[in-house]
Order: sequence, then structure tokens, then C-alpha cells
Amino acid sequence: MRFLYVFYDATCGLCTRLRSWCERQPAYVELRFVAAGSPDAHRLLPADLAKVSREDLIVLSSEGGVYQGEGAWLMCLWALRGYRQLSIRLSDPRLAPKVREAFQIFSGSRHALSRWLGLSTDSLQKELQWTFTPRCEPRWLE
Repeated sequence: MRFLYVFYDATCGLCTRLRSWCERQPAYVELRFVAAGSPDAHRLLPADLAKVSREDLIVLSSEGGVYQGEGAWLMCLWALRGYRQLSIRLSDPRLAPKVREAFQIFSGSRHALSRWLGLSTDSLQKELQWTFTPRCEPRWLE
């Protein structure tokens, strides 16, 4: 396997932050990120998957393998040098229901998490840049 196409939600702040994190990690397999719904995504993905790619993480291998949801996330971890063993452990069939449930909760809450962490789209980030920092004057120490 030479590379993995990772179709992610480019409108999600958390997703774009995770993309940046993955790109900084040493990898066994090259990760090529493609914004879901983009012309490249429609060109690379089968038509039925191109429609759901904004709602679900999808990974397409250079050999034609397709992974969705938690399987896609595990493939991303598997490609990274520091996380391959973790991906193998999380792939254990005994853990599959819990991994699936955790991924669904995380994925379903990703936009809310983005807002909560201040990782949402540019317009909200611009609003969040203005912060009031009170001047700290420890008068009680006098």
C-alpha cells in the first residue's frame, strides 16, 4: 500500500485540526487528504460514497480498499508510525463495539466540539479572537 486518500469534512474545525496533526506525524503510509464534497472527492470516490463523505470519515487505499467511520480512523492511525500498534489493539473484535460507539459519539459531536474548543470556521474564530484579559493586580498581597 503506497498511500491512503482521507476524505474529511473541511468545514469542521476539529476535522481540519486532526488533519494537521496527522500531517505532522511520521508515517509508514502517505496520507493524502481530500475535502469531502470537493471536485477531487467526486472524481476519486464512487458516486454512492461521494454523497456520504461529508457525514462520515472515508479512507480509500491506493489498492482500492474502502474504509468508513471507525475503520477509516483506525486506518489513519495504522498509517502513522507512532500509532500503528494502538490501531491494531483497537481493531480487536472484542473492542469493536466500544470503538464503534466512541467513534459515533465523537463524530456526531464534532461540530459542537469544534465550537466548544474554538476550532470552528473562520467567522467564529474571528469572533473568538477578541478576548478581554483582566489586569491582574494582587492588591490582597499588600
